Amino acid sequence: MEWAARLHHLWRSVTSITVRDELAALVLPPLQALPGVVAVWGLRHGPGLTVIEHRWSGHEPDPAQIEVSRALSADAGEQPRVIPLDGTPLAGVADQAVVSRFDVAGDPAGTFLVLTAPGADTGRITTCLAQVVEVTREAVRAIVVRRGEQLQQTRDALLAEASLQMDAVLDTAQTMRRVPRMAVPAIAEGCLVYVVEDGKPVMRSAVHVDMRRLSALLGDPAVADRLIALADRTIRGGGTEPGDAEALDARIVEPQVLRTRGRVIGVLIFVFDRADSQVPPASFLRDLASRAALAIDNSTLYEERRREVVTMQQHLLPTRLPVIPGLRIAASYTVGDQILEVGGDFYDVVTAGNGAAAAVIGDVCGRGVDAAALTGMARHTLAALLQEDAPPVRAMHRLNTRLRLDGSWRFVTAGVALLRPGPDGVAVDWTSAGHPAPVVMRRGGPAERGTGGGVPLGVLAEPRTGRSRVLLGPGDTLVIFTDGLTESRDADGCMFEEQALGETLERLRDAPVENLVDELSRASAAFGGTLPDDVAVLAIRAGEQPE
Repeated sequence: MEWAARLHHLWRSVTSITVRDELAALVLPPLQALPGVVAVWGLRHGPGLTVIEHRWSGHEPDPAQIEVSRALSADAGEQPRVIPLDGTPLAGVADQAVVSRFDVAGDPAGTFLVLTAPGADTGRITTCLAQVVEVTREAVRAIVVRRGEQLQQTRDALLAEASLQMDAVLDTAQTMRRVPRMAVPAIAEGCLVYVVEDGKPVMRSAVHVDMRRLSALLGDPAVADRLIALADRTIRGGGTEPGDAEALDARIVEPQVLRTRGRVIGVLIFVFDRADSQVPPASFLRDLASRAALAIDNSTLYEERRREVVTMQQHLLPTRLPVIPGLRIAASYTVGDQILEVGGDFYDVVTAGNGAAAAVIGDVCGRGVDAAALTGMARHTLAALLQEDAPPVRAMHRLNTRLRLDGSWRFVTAGVALLRPGPDGVAVDWTSAGHPAPVVMRRGGPAERGTGGGVPLGVLAEPRTGRSRVLLGPGDTLVIFTDGLTESRDADGCMFEEQALGETLERLRDAPVENLVDELSRASAAFGGTLPDDVAVLAIRAGEQPE
């Protein structure tokens, strides 16, 4: 009855066991308490039944006795077996040993040895041991299942985090640097990224827990050639060959194809120094490689698309600005960081027959092909009319009529600075149709914000414009721009115009106009972290000769 109660307690405790150390403390003492039992030993085996761990109750085994126990384990099976100990180093400890070895998939094998004194009831002990082995097997199986679930959860979390980190940037070089960093050291000791360029694999990134060692290995031409050959074989459907791991001074090398959208773009080579049991399964590595391939391909496609956008955008802008005596003119156009459609910002400078010059700037609502077509039409319409001496108000009226006639839902903000050099400086007549007001940077004083006003073109049947006049003295600079410059926002939602525009203009007071337009755009991007919209900036300085 006492043993039945103990056995019942063992079964009830199975679900609460989380590690094998707890299991030994649970199952060994009840066997030790059986009449005639001298000691109970629990062994944990590695390859070849080597003893990698042991626990005991009663007599503690010495190394020689552990070796004898290992030999006894080799002759044992799942059913307990009684083995005499005469002539063995255990003879001085016990008369007989009741031995049972059990195996559970996913965990090292184990052996129980119950050492008994002369006259012990080995039949009862054998029965009790068989019951304990059954309990132990179920407990170990539960431990293995829980361990597998925890490991899967960890790997799922690693994959999710890796995807987030790899997708967080749209720069190909940064993405390929992030990919191996996601794998090392959590997944592997090293990771190398090869991409296919002109039909051949080329290494683009490599990370290892010992970068000095890896750099030395990669500096060896023989190692570099072997890795290229491994990447090439993998792309062609082959695998590793003897010597691949040794070339990287590693235990295991596991290559995985980078495949996305039905094509192979490269290879990830994982490098392992850890034990086999700690190496993730191939399915996990394939999943990671698949996500890495998608991230790399997305960043590559983004960069290609962005280059196309920038190129198309340049075709909507003047190839060069006119040379006007007494005026130094510079312009800058920056495409927004996360934008993959052509924008609607434009600028131009034209000279009229009456000796005046006109600087034009504008912004078409929206992006894309339709906006690009409207951008080209708006810029050329205004520039052509102004070049033919049409007053800015009339030029804007004509553009407004055209927009209304086409029935476009898009509107256009526009500003024209009509520049007339004279003996007292450069007179500037500013005409605005809903466009941000210009800034005048005085050579000997603070920057002044002009006045804007008006309604964007294409909204009303009769356009409404705002007009103002300023005079530029020698060294004064007129700065006109689109709203992408001033509306860049920081993390708190504050705009560049409110917090940093004045300070930036003061810092750039004496900068050449070529530097001024570039630095203004950079300062706006730095203020907001990125440029959410395109930025066009045009700067005109009076009293300086053009290049």
